Amino acid sequence: MRRKQAEIREILRHAIPADLRERIYSVELIHKCWARAVGYELALRSEPEALSGGVLTVRVTDVRWGKMIYKLQDRIIPQLNRELGGRLIRRLNFTKRSQLVRPGPDAEPIKKEREVLAPPETLSAAAQGIQEPELKELVLQAASHYLKAQENRRRK
Repeated sequence: MRRKQAEIREILRHAIPADLRERIYSVELIHKCWARAVGYELALRSEPEALSGGVLTVRVTDVRWGKMIYKLQDRIIPQLNRELGGRLIRRLNFTKRSQLVRPGPDAEPIKKEREVLAPPETLSAAAQGIQEPELKELVLQAASHYLKAQENRRRK
């Protein structure tokens, strides 16, 4: 599937003028790769709204999430541009809305990947004192990801 997307992207890049290409690539294609670029939690609370002149405006439900996107744009922009196959996005901006138009469906596969990680037994034992089940699960997932990332860094 990725190979076909890359081939189509290459054909479009040569066949369509740059100004028209931006409008075609715009929000719909960006929305498809948004969750991979920003991560599951941020994707649940934000979505691409418009692309104009290389500036991607992102819809958020809370200004704090917009500020987070703004701070992370040095990481988000290169990821989005890699996914889109060009340098379409130069800057991110955000706008607060009361709700998202299409809240987070593309983020779901990322969530499923995260749930696969099983916490070490010592971590599970330490979390037994947490009474709230959802909080306990989030703590275990976050700690598991942290430990896995730490292990990956040691390997490198």
